[in-house]
Amino acid sequence: MSAFKRRIVFWAGVVLLILLWAIAVGPEPPARISMSPEELVRAVTIQRESLIDLCLLEHVDPNGRDAHGRTPLLIETSQQDWKTARRLVDAGANVDLADKNNFTPLMGAAMHGNVAMFQLLLARSTDLHAEAQTKDGQDLLGLALDGGNPEIIETVVERLPRMPQWKTSTRRALTAALQTANKDQIRLLLGKHSTPPTPEGRNVPFLAYSIVGNNSSLFSTLLTCGADPNTVLPARCDKDFLALLSSKSLRSYVEEDRNLTVVMLAAGLGQDDYLRALLDAGARRNGLTSRDRMSALDIAAETGHWRAAQILLGGGPSPDQLRIEISLALQQIALLKNGVPVYHTRCSTGRPGYSTKRGEFVITNKERNHRSTIYHVDMPYFMRLSCLDFGMHAGLVPNYPASHGCIRLPEDAARKFFSEIPVGTLVTVQ
Repeated sequence: MSAFKRRIVFWAGVVLLILLWAIAVGPEPPARISMSPEELVRAVTIQRESLIDLCLLEHVDPNGRDAHGRTPLLIETSQQDWKTARRLVDAGANVDLADKNNFTPLMGAAMHGNVAMFQLLLARSTDLHAEAQTKDGQDLLGLALDGGNPEIIETVVERLPRMPQWKTSTRRALTAALQTANKDQIRLLLGKHSTPPTPEGRNVPFLAYSIVGNNSSLFSTLLTCGADPNTVLPARCDKDFLALLSSKSLRSYVEEDRNLTVVMLAAGLGQDDYLRALLDAGARRNGLTSRDRMSALDIAAETGHWRAAQILLGGGPSPDQLRIEISLALQQIALLKNGVPVYHTRCSTGRPGYSTKRGEFVITNKERNHRSTIYHVDMPYFMRLSCLDFGMHAGLVPNYPASHGCIRLPEDAARKFFSEIPVGTLVTVQ
């Protein structure tokens, strides 16, 4: 072997010995650290950032739970550590996992009013039940109201399902929306419920309270935002509501009858503007109560509100333009146009024991060939007054009261009135 080759072999051996020595004395490669989900839970609980970093670096499962069933994400939203909460979401934390009280991370974000975190969690949610409650009765909307962020509140309301009854939280949301005149949210809340809203702890709907309390602002807001113009009063009304009813007859209907609507209420109170608004909004004018079969027109007539009766009849001449005046003392009738008497005729009213009612009435219907179901006699050209059991008609007219309560007219006068006087005309009996 040549000297050159011997040198190559020598140095190759030296290099090999050096490598073997380096391997023998060099440090061992680090062992991989094994960390559990429970350690991540402890880390976020005590807010050890370095340990949290290490857990996330090691891809520890972010969905472990503590003794209360809380996940790291739920713990961080409760502690308002939004930065770490976002990192946990990015690491795969399940945003829908609730603790043993059914409290969720989304509830935590809503409760603290953090809209950015709320929207992030909402975007990652796959099992959202906006109406769900915790075991102690809290829900997402109520917590959002506590947090006070309008954007979160609106988002929660939008995601509520349609519900048969109002809850404390939805009633709170409606009250807040009414106070701030937030019509979009009022409309949304009304549309989420099958029943009309009532004040907290009350049975009577807001709409009925607005009518009896003459709260035009509340009334118009509710009606504009979709409150049902056919809202029915409950079987048992609140005492403070009943105390606001000035008419004893109306109060008796409200207390004793059933299926009274807000249209009947407005008619019975003579709240003409409310009555028109309800009818314009689609309220039924011909509905009947359950027991006495009373319509809104009947109630308006019974309570003496002739203007309301005219509205329900669909119109009627202004008393300044056309009206009839009946004098019981003189046994005479006067037809007035534009405030001026244009026609007089004799009449015969109720005899003793059958006195004719005094007051202001409207002609509610006319019947050419009417026959009394009580006395079984013909009453031609009959014009009923305010849906009651008396009216004007042709008949015997002596010079004294002789009827059973109706106003008898000579036949030619009865024919004239029947043809010329429209339904809805005011008739004053005095």
